[in-house]
Amino acid sequence: SHSWDREAIQLVQTMIPKETVLFIADAKISFDSFRDGMTATVNSKTIITVNPDTREASLLFSYAKEVSESGALDQDEKPEDVPVDSITDVYTVSQLKQKAQENPEAFFGITYSFMSRLDIDSSVSKVIKTRCSRCKFLVTEDAQSCTNMLCSGRDQALLATTGFDLPVDITDHTGTLHACSLRSPVAENILGCTTNEFTSLNDNERTAMKWKFLLERCKIYVKITPSTKLRSGTRGVVLACSVADPGEVKQHMSALLQRL
Repeated sequence: SHSWDREAIQLVQTMIPKETVLFIADAKISFDSFRDGMTATVNSKTIITVNPDTREASLLFSYAKEVSESGALDQDEKPEDVPVDSITDVYTVSQLKQKAQENPEAFFGITYSFMSRLDIDSSVSKVIKTRCSRCKFLVTEDAQSCTNMLCSGRDQALLATTGFDLPVDITDHTGTLHACSLRSPVAENILGCTTNEFTSLNDNERTAMKWKFLLERCKIYVKITPSTKLRSGTRGVVLACSVADPGEVKQHMSALLQRL
């Protein structure tokens, strides 16, 4: 009702989520029984500074970005929600994106596509990562405890899991699904080696492994979860992938074209 409320609403609408730090002075803090927790309310005395030029703001921004990108804020993704062989729906990449926009629930599908990005010949630290088992935050292998401030076990000895963890792009004639997660144990099955074996491969062997997939049309099983935190609006997880049988591809492509 107050003109000030309108100003605050308009100010908030101009901000880019995950890219704005706010310094708020004189906000009213009270218990909200509907939300069952403490909430802050702004009034005419409140002063909001957008992206203050201070060291604290810079550190906060870096920390929040790291937490967001590490997947620590996501609900634990369980690729094994359904058995892969029970997934039968076939989609083009654009259909996967469209369904994610229309459908708030996670869903599963098959796409006959190319892996257009598979950076397994970059540094090992970008392919094999160590995460805190409790909160999924990225940690260094020699860390003694989790560095995520929000982790329930940050005061305890680190429990960590190390495995393949890399983004892959999936492309067909309708578009590209960027930065889908390819993680252990699925990655071991697809790449045909363990993380230890992978570490001992030389650059040429890694590049050869990469090209085994890059130019081939693959049958890729994916789990798609709508995500408000990602610009693309979708989070994809690769559940299985194999080089596709050409006859099967032709059959599904003609079926998809008839549906259009």
